[in-house]
Amino acid sequence: MLITSRSHSPHPRPTHAAPTVRELQARSRWASVANLAVVAAITLFVAWQLSSSSTAGSPALLAGAVVAPVILVWVWRQPVRGVYVLVAAAVMQEATFGRTFPDDIAHDIPFFEDLSTWTHIRGLPYSIAELFIAFVLVSWVIKGVAARRLRFDRGSLMLPLGLYILMCLVGELHGLTTGGNYTLSLWELRGQGYLFVLYVLACNLVRTRGQVNMIIWTVVVGSGLKAVQATYRYLVTLHGSLSLRELMPHEQSYFFNAFIVLALIFYLYGAPRRLKRVALYFLPFVVVADLANERRAAILALAVGLLCLAVTVAVTHPARRRVIAFALVTVAVLWIPYYNQYQHDSSVIAQPARAIASNFSPNAADASSDQYRKDEDKDIIATMRTSPIIGYGFGKPMLTPYPLPNVGYPFWNLLPHDSILWIWMRMGTVGYLLFWLLIGASIVQALRLTRRLRDPYLQGLAAFIAVMIVQEVIVGYLDLQWTSERNAIVVGVLLALVGRLAAVARVEGSCSAPPLVQAGKRGRVGGRSEANSPRRPVTGAPLQEAHAFAPSPRG
Repeated sequence: MLITSRSHSPHPRPTHAAPTVRELQARSRWASVANLAVVAAITLFVAWQLSSSSTAGSPALLAGAVVAPVILVWVWRQPVRGVYVLVAAAVMQEATFGRTFPDDIAHDIPFFEDLSTWTHIRGLPYSIAELFIAFVLVSWVIKGVAARRLRFDRGSLMLPLGLYILMCLVGELHGLTTGGNYTLSLWELRGQGYLFVLYVLACNLVRTRGQVNMIIWTVVVGSGLKAVQATYRYLVTLHGSLSLRELMPHEQSYFFNAFIVLALIFYLYGAPRRLKRVALYFLPFVVVADLANERRAAILALAVGLLCLAVTVAVTHPARRRVIAFALVTVAVLWIPYYNQYQHDSSVIAQPARAIASNFSPNAADASSDQYRKDEDKDIIATMRTSPIIGYGFGKPMLTPYPLPNVGYPFWNLLPHDSILWIWMRMGTVGYLLFWLLIGASIVQALRLTRRLRDPYLQGLAAFIAVMIVQEVIVGYLDLQWTSERNAIVVGVLLALVGRLAAVARVEGSCSAPPLVQAGKRGRVGGRSEANSPRRPVTGAPLQEAHAFAPSPRG
């Protein structure tokens, strides 16, 4: 009888009933309470650090502590804003070990520096950047769970990136079990961790053309403002002298290169007019700053990147082939007299010629730098040979059968300049091959997008990704930058944008081929094949919103 009465109930309850208004309100209240708890905890933690820190009286640091809760609440409302903040910090926030210029805000707001380093409190081997990344992750998960919309998008490069990160973990375990120091290993693994986490965040939070545009705006404006600062240092603080050999950290030139490549892409492929105009205003400052920073590796990377861009444009954008041909012929004709005139000069305008000439007839400083890196590479190879399959492991200083002079670099025997060979040393041949698998897959997929996409602006962004991955390998080989936290954040986002550009194009109907495949399988979002999903924004935004950000045909 009980079974019969229940089965014939006049108001049966559905097995998967939609949440009621009261349930949704309860979830919203729960998410808000969790938000306030996290913000309060981080605010109290920062206040405690400030009260016990030697930099407690810093006005910039105190101002940052006041603004931090506002930023956290702003990010909580839309976690994708956390990606914008991290990209802005990577592009603009210098990570330095000492104060060089009075306008160096990194000394007052050490975003990427260990808390234990600047608070002088032991047992805090993490940074403000890592606390903020954790907050963005928690915000994304809590809001997704509360709204029952949490989905994990692997993107198109999760397989090669995941295998590479897995080998990083193997290297960490191997290093710690063979005498490695945990704190030292964190300095090595930070960049790799940032790379993976930013890839995951961007894959799951960046959904629309407007969000992609915001990332590009962040790179353009951030790099432009840093270029203005660098130009001021060069012309005013240093009175036009290049005696310090660099105005900003090594990695800043990578972001200046990104700006130059983007500015060219805007005019070759097209872009929103306001974005093109702002890039044009900042361009003279960026060129001066990039040259005055005197990074030979960055100049070489930019030259190779521009050549790759020229080939890509010629193949994917036939209407611009005459422009590319004219530019290449002009550079070839002007290069010979320019090189002969400036190869031994030390002025800003002479830096490209000097960067090439230094490989054949280096001055004393360049010769000393070159010899240091040759000996350093020999030490890396000697260390790698002690464990060629799985590597030497993390957290252990490398062997130095070829002694290196003291150059004032605190991690000289932990994070060498050649951060590509460093991968081979730390993770062995297995990790080294997985690294090249990741690089190759990202470049190939980005170049495929330049052929598949019908929207010129998205085509240009795909070309930008491919060019910047090539440049990252070059500066990583010559100048430390694969292990840089700042580079890792931007590169992680760029890798994620490979899949995001394709998703945006499918939503807008401007993609002429099936979705990118991952290891022979179609990408899946929330357990469902994207190829079989209806064409709609993954976030549930209406299709009209995506079209609202589409550039006009004239760009």
